[in-house]
Amino acid sequence: MKEFIVFTDGDVDLPAPYDKEIVMLPQYYYFEENMIYGEEQTLTREEFFAQLSRRRAYTSGVNPDFVRRRFEEALQSGKDILCITVSSGLSGSNNTIRMVADELKELYPEGRIEVVDSLSATLGSGFLCMDALEMRREGKTLEETASQIRKRVGRIDIFFVVDDFKYLVQGGRVSPSVGKIGDILDIKVILTMKNGRIEPYKKCRGINAALRNIRQIAESGEKARLGAIYVGNQALFEQCRSQVDADCEASLNLIVSSHVGPNTTGIAIEWAAEKE
Repeated sequence: MKEFIVFTDGDVDLPAPYDKEIVMLPQYYYFEENMIYGEEQTLTREEFFAQLSRRRAYTSGVNPDFVRRRFEEALQSGKDILCITVSSGLSGSNNTIRMVADELKELYPEGRIEVVDSLSATLGSGFLCMDALEMRREGKTLEETASQIRKRVGRIDIFFVVDDFKYLVQGGRVSPSVGKIGDILDIKVILTMKNGRIEPYKKCRGINAALRNIRQIAESGEKARLGAIYVGNQALFEQCRSQVDADCEASLNLIVSSHVGPNTTGIAIEWAAEKE
């Protein structure tokens, strides 16, 4: 059986030790066009959020030349490729990676490349990467693993609360009309992903009510995995984590963090069976 490598992109988060076993295709962020971060140049979380408090961050998807180099390295070493990407509804990275994959399939006809749209992001997509690694350890082939991962896309949910909608609105991730909901005094909106895009799930009066609702969601069905997501506000994260029985936790990557702001927290769920 031919070995395959699992890739993902910079919008995806993984808890330890899985984060050491996945090949990451970086995405990029910048505050000034002459200084782009994400590959060789990076900022600490503290530096990033300090800058974000003063000015807008801009982001861009994967670099096709970087993707091509990493994929070719794998193919030339005799390995096949499974790449699980952030939702195509949030980023152009999925399309870029597919374009590169199609080009390389012609150049390396003996190699196999499978690209899976997770229709999710951050730890939700990360759960699918974790599943893929476990299937590989079990001896499943690339084709078997890709098929099973595509079936599990419908089992993934993300629920999160933001303190300020300005980041999501200015980045085009939610509409201004949705953002106005958050302007109402002490109304906190639980957001989720549906069909690969961010949508409001429920309006709550205050952060405590929102986190109680997240707990109720987490307890509403049988789960395969549940993870808590830390952004930039440790106290808020601890408040969320105290509400759920999380199997793992992950820090939100800086690409997604630029779109939600530091005062955000939430959970990712992989249900034991596909949602009805």
